[in-house]
Amino acid sequence: SAASDVYKRQGVLDVQAHRGAAEAPTGQRVTLELVGTDRAGIVHEISQILADHGVSIEQLSTATSYAPMAGGLLFEASAVIEIPAGIDRRELQAALETVANELMVDIDLYVDD
Repeated sequence: SAASDVYKRQGVLDVQAHRGAAEAPTGQRVTLELVGTDRAGIVHEISQILADHGVSIEQLSTATSYAPMAGGLLFEASAVIEIPAGIDRRELQAALETVANELMVDIDLYVDD
């Protein structure tokens, strides 16, 4: 579509998953914000940690933009995730921060109200 062509030129990816009518959220909904220098594998590494903890990604938006001060591309991602009941959010955050340090990106989790 024309809209997706515009997004591709701007380096934007927007993915949404829609829950079936019979499925109700059973965990905690959290927003994940990530920013850092663009490089291959960021989404893969973060999504692997989420999968390892049984976390569902309900919505994911990513974008890249030129960062003159950094001398390259800046990668930004925002995701709405659902942490299943029984999974400790602090434990998940610690695992994400370990990977974030390796990837040299900043990750923040915000509990949705």
